[in-house]
Amino acid sequence: MTRSYQTLIYEEHGRIARVQFNREKDTNAFSRAMTLELLDVCAHLHADAASAEPRLDALVLTGGTGRSFSVGGDFNDVSRLSEEPEIRAYLGEIIDLYVALLDVEIPVIAAIDRFAIGQGLQVALMADWRIGASSCRLQMPELKNGVACPLGSIILELLLGRARMQELVFDCEVIDPPTARAYGLLSQVCAPEELQDAAMAMARRLAAYPRTSYVTTKRIQNQRFVQAFETVREPSSQAHVAAFLRRTGQAHFERILGTPERSGGHGRE
Repeated sequence: MTRSYQTLIYEEHGRIARVQFNREKDTNAFSRAMTLELLDVCAHLHADAASAEPRLDALVLTGGTGRSFSVGGDFNDVSRLSEEPEIRAYLGEIIDLYVALLDVEIPVIAAIDRFAIGQGLQVALMADWRIGASSCRLQMPELKNGVACPLGSIILELLLGRARMQELVFDCEVIDPPTARAYGLLSQVCAPEELQDAAMAMARRLAAYPRTSYVTTKRIQNQRFVQAFETVREPSSQAHVAAFLRRTGQAHFERILGTPERSGGHGRE
């Protein structure tokens, strides 16, 4: 079965769903359209899981061969936000996406090459298993770019503990694969040319586990994340509204991108 999207390539390989982020540039900046389309994929998978005879047993998320998983939020979209209701809606969509990914009951595998930054990294961290190519680089750079990082902070604290979260959020620097593997940000590291096959192999392996025990265990694990996102939804909105309206990161992004009209990633949640 195929589904048509503007920013994603959705395919089904037997009982494995594969979603490739497919922005025009290989950096795969997370546009609002891509967020909404990935939400639609999650709804499709949720409906399939709830059906009498589910067709799908696992989901693979990837930026594609030789392409970044995602360099973060698309500045071209963000630059258009000027009113509080728009800013709140934008952040709400991102939180909705994270919750929807956590609610996907089948195994979710993230295949990460090149860069996974900010929102891109946070999407990957919603997966059950993360495979990084030896060429990948991870980063949560929000604070040094003048952007609040409440969602990244809560994700990293729940995954890694408070001390490690503080180190990564305040340092803002690139994390290489050996360090990411040692910290637990990556579950596995492989050669770039092996990444896509490794992701499909892990999807098939996890899909072969008895479904009920996997689903119930995952649901209990992820409930803490869902509750945390709902707890910080309003404070996160307030933090981003303040930063957006003051344009605290504007000068940095315009300097990096050259002009507000150009599309690119900046790590924004």
